[in-house]
Amino acid sequence: MKNLTAAFLKAVGDYMLVETPLARADVCLVFGNPHADHLAEQAAELYHRGYFSLIVVSGGVATGDGRLEAHRMRDVLLAKGVPAEIIMVEDKARNTGENVIYSMKLLDEKKGLGNIDSVLAIGHIQAARRFLMTLERHWPQVTKMFTTRNCFGVPKELWHTHPDFRAKVLSEYEKIPDYKAKDFIREIDLDRMKRKIAARPKPSGPRPPPP
Repeated sequence: MKNLTAAFLKAVGDYMLVETPLARADVCLVFGNPHADHLAEQAAELYHRGYFSLIVVSGGVATGDGRLEAHRMRDVLLAKGVPAEIIMVEDKARNTGENVIYSMKLLDEKKGLGNIDSVLAIGHIQAARRFLMTLERHWPQVTKMFTTRNCFGVPKELWHTHPDFRAKVLSEYEKIPDYKAKDFIREIDLDRMKRKIAARPKPSGPRPPPP
């Protein structure tokens, strides 16, 4: 994409770089990535603030040190004081659709999907909308929340000024029409999502430190 107008770039950013308000969720789903340590750190922070009491880390791709994404994120969570018993590890998924499908299967086996009506998802910022759209495709009935951490060093409103950030967002944007046509993802209604989140309880507050 060359010679893109400021208006087009703003529209792309507004569409792609979405987050929702956060409320208490039944489960946190962390989407894997070879560079996902900061996502696990964010999940740990939100756990300690009382946003959820169950975490699924999902990802079956090897990272730079040989550990699978899910195993590496689990290790980060443990190092940040998250109890092992509340971490579920899904280590087969190799794409975003599989992250959701395999995590749902694991949750159904261990907890029962009927006992889950809200999911707080964490993933890389450039694919924010696609994560929510993937959840909408496979798990439409739950209340969906999404948050992320911007590690690019510029505000997300200036994403187009950072070469790597810009390239990743535009690449994600170009995937959307094809993925929708193949029914890999489905469009989301952010306003409806926000109304559902507003009706949910607030987090339970900071957890006491372990003895």
